[in-house]
Parts: sequence; structure tokens; C-alpha cells
Amino acid sequence: MKTIKFGLVAAAVLASLAVPAMAADVTIYGRAHLSLDSLDNGDEDGTNVSSNSSRLGFKASTKLEGGLEAFVQIEQNIRFDEGSGNWASRDSFVGIKGDFGQVRAGQFDTPLKAVRSKVDMFGDRIGDIRNLTRTSTSGDTNANIGNVFDERYKNGVHYRSPSMNNFTFDLHYTPHNNTGATVDNVQESYSMSVGYEVKGFYAAIAYETFEGQNDLDPSAVRVGVFYDITDAFRLAGMYQNASDVPGGDRNVYGIGASYKMGAYTLRSQYYVAGDNDTDNTGANMFVVGADRNFGKDLLMYIAYGVTSNDDSANYRVSAGGRDTQLSTITGENAAGLSLGIQYSF
Repeated sequence: MKTIKFGLVAAAVLASLAVPAMAADVTIYGRAHLSLDSLDNGDEDGTNVSSNSSRLGFKASTKLEGGLEAFVQIEQNIRFDEGSGNWASRDSFVGIKGDFGQVRAGQFDTPLKAVRSKVDMFGDRIGDIRNLTRTSTSGDTNANIGNVFDERYKNGVHYRSPSMNNFTFDLHYTPHNNTGATVDNVQESYSMSVGYEVKGFYAAIAYETFEGQNDLDPSAVRVGVFYDITDAFRLAGMYQNASDVPGGDRNVYGIGASYKMGAYTLRSQYYVAGDNDTDNTGANMFVVGADRNFGKDLLMYIAYGVTSNDDSANYRVSAGGRDTQLSTITGENAAGLSLGIQYSF
């Protein structure tokens, strides 16, 4: 097994070796996504400004001999609300691609996380599905191992197959999801998915497992799908089963919809986190909103969401892709009203 693991890493290193090439094509891009929010923790409420997965990135690619192409990306989170940021904190990697598919190494989203982002009607907003898929009901998410699912793992090596009859396979291996070197490969993880996508339809299944601490090795199976009933009306849904997590196995499932009317888009979604081995640890989250597009670069929106917690649950409504989050009082309902602006360049 160690030989296989080392081989994966070695393949990524060899793939990035320099060969005769043309000049690199460099792109600078980014997104400013801010919102004015009224957040309620079940007892008190306050007004906040949040920067939501705002980013600045740099991409470069170079054509190589033999039909190959080298590529690199450096992307960081930007806190427009507090004037801060962390260099290369988002998807940052180097890789090579060709007829065989692509191989890259660095820090980036796992295939499991990518499935959620394809079907989430409120990604990086109030009511993001991650409020339920990775938020604890006991105040100590996944005990002392931190968030696991829907994360951006460090030290990753990723292979993506070429599209074959609209099917794509992804395999992500992380020998050590932490900083520094290791001799025991604790916090090792695997994430993989098979997806099918054509215009107006997407379906994928993903599996992820993480070697944790405290005798816990969390794993999850996730299925996501969207279908465009018409050019204007989209339905989407997701199911996740998480096992070997604190408190016992838990299912999360739900459905969302969006409807376009010219420059406006109406959207909503409803998701449920079932009980684990302890009664009254589930929650229901409902969110509704509307977008207004001003060309392809600027979007403004309004969204209102409520997470209804059982007596022993404290799920949020403001977690997932947001830099300003409010913890929820156990057994109370979380709510948020958000006015947002998103400018992409």
C-alpha cells in the first residue's frame, strides 16, 4: 500500500517536470462577495457585514510537446469586511494534462465537496448545505479532529480522467492533512467520485474517508443531482450518509429549485439532518431568495433562512462559505436575513 501511495505522489511530481514549451498564458481573476446580514442565534440577533468566500487568484498554463499542457493556480481568501486574507489559502496547485486526463498536486477541494457545490442553490450564502453536512450538533464538530467533510485538504494529489461518454472519474489522495512532515500518515484521506453530465443534467456519487484521531475514521457517501426541467426551471437534490463520526451515523438529504425570469432568479431549498444515535439531535433548514443579475459580472441578492433545531441540536444557518458566522444556542432556531452583492472579474 505504501508503494502505491508513494507512486501517486511521484507521478504528480514527474508530471510537473519542465519540458520544452511555449510562453505561459497568465490570467488574474477574483470575486468580491459581501453581504449585510441580520443573524439570530435563537436568543439574540445582530447586524453584521460578511465577506463570503471572496477571492483573488492567478492562473497560468503552457502548451508542451506531445499535446500536453502544464497549469498552475494560486488562489487566496480575501476578507473585504475586515481587511485581511491568507495567501494561497484556497485552491492552489500545479499540474499537467493531456489525453490521459489531468494530474495535479497542492491544496484544493475534494471530489466529495465538488458534488455539493454543483447542486447547492445557496453556496457561500445564508442556507448553504454545509450548515448541515459538516456542522456539529454538540458544539465540538467531529470531536477533536475538526471539520472533515466539505473541506479543502492539504498535501493533495488528484487525478481526473478524460470525459468518456460524458462520465468523469476523480481520485484524490492526501497522505497527511496537516502542516509539516509525517512518519505515520495520521489524517490520511481518500476521496473519489464518478459523475455524469450533459447539458441540463448532472448526477454524481462520491465517497470520502479520513483517518482521524480518538479512534474515529469518518467516512461519507454522497449523491448529488440536478435536472433542468426547462431552460428556466432547475431541480436539484443531495443525499449524504456519514459514518464513524461522533454520536453515530447521520443522514443529510434535501431538495432545491431555481426559476429564471429574465434578469431575476428565484431560488429555495429545504434540507434535513436526521438524528444520530442520540434522540433529538436533528434539524431542518429552509431558505428562500431572489437574485438580480446586472450583466455577467455583477449580481445582487436577498435571502432568508431558518434552521429549526431539535432539543439537543445547534446547527447554524450562517455557516459554509461565509467568513462571518454565528453559533446557535442548543435547542433553539437559527435565522438569517441577508442582502448580498457579488462582483466577479
